[in-house]
Amino acid sequence: MTDDFRQKFKTFSERMVNVASKCINEEATKLFLVLPLVNFLGYDTMNPDEVCPEHNADFSDKYKNRVDFAILKNNEPVIAIECKALGAPLKDDRGQLRSYFNAAPTVKMGVITDGMVYEFYADSDEPNMMDPNAFLSFDLHDIAKGKIEDSVVDGLKSLQKSNFDPENIGAEAKRKLVFQNLVQQIEELAQNPSEPFVRLLLQNIGLSHVRSKAMTDYIVLTKSAFSEFVNLRILQRLDLPTKDKEPEKQPIAADLPKTDSDQTKEPEIVPSEEEIYIFEYTKKRLAFLSDTDELFSATDSIEYKDYKGKFVVYYGKERAGRLFDFYESKETKYKFDFGPDFGGEISTDSLEIIDQSLLNVFKARVEEMTPKGKKKKATTEG
Repeated sequence: MTDDFRQKFKTFSERMVNVASKCINEEATKLFLVLPLVNFLGYDTMNPDEVCPEHNADFSDKYKNRVDFAILKNNEPVIAIECKALGAPLKDDRGQLRSYFNAAPTVKMGVITDGMVYEFYADSDEPNMMDPNAFLSFDLHDIAKGKIEDSVVDGLKSLQKSNFDPENIGAEAKRKLVFQNLVQQIEELAQNPSEPFVRLLLQNIGLSHVRSKAMTDYIVLTKSAFSEFVNLRILQRLDLPTKDKEPEKQPIAADLPKTDSDQTKEPEIVPSEEEIYIFEYTKKRLAFLSDTDELFSATDSIEYKDYKGKFVVYYGKERAGRLFDFYESKETKYKFDFGPDFGGEISTDSLEIIDQSLLNVFKARVEEMTPKGKKKKATTEG
């Protein structure tokens, strides 16, 4: 059911992105972008007793508070929606939405949007006091590209008419805000693990008494472990084999029936387990590092060619699209040659070291070549 809603939300977002170019003012934004989302969530935009435009919630005749749309339940507003013209900054109207929130005791959620970017607020800390931070936010441009976080899907489903519970939204918002903070903390720990955190992890694996001098190495090791964990999760999403899984064995020449022409051919070189791992790592790592849809899609065209003593990974065409040569080394765990323009030879025990060279050469090859592997412009092959 969640996957079905995710696909429907993506399809809806694609349609909204196509419509956006026609929204040249705030009224068009309301009509062609905001109301369709309200309708997508199951609310009847043709019923003023359910979706009321220009709704008032006033402290007095002197101090008027009005929102662009209020969603009503039992004739009382429960959701307030403040709209801006497409592309306008949202922060300017947060104060206006906050005032309406304070003036309408039945309102449990406030939304501010420019039709593409949406921010959702609740009163999780104090009744009728809008939280300073949104518990849910998204950009339909990202959703249309398939960048849909599970938290966005779950959050939006909870706001559907059939699921929305005004009395529970504050507690739900609190959980989501705590969740966001936890994710941020974990991200910071992944980038810069603190010594107390590393010591806690070490204690859990039986290393209770670690000298301070050794902590520097353990902190670096913990950072690498975080990176490997993320990489494995990406592998699972891309349905690629991990290093721990036995790669599918390729048939060797001796296992195949020989023909006359085979007698003159050299035996096929079969990639080692480590070479296959490097190839699969390259694909999933570039998928992770890619910052555009074009680059992400281009990872499907990464191939390899094995030679005696050298393993070549390339994009599109072996010579024109060469990414690097990989060599098995006794001195270090990994040895690469990216060519003189992209870092040259790199010997390392940690694959994180090659990120920049790997991404730079990949971007260059994709820019130089069409999807069919033909060069856009003349380049010098190494």
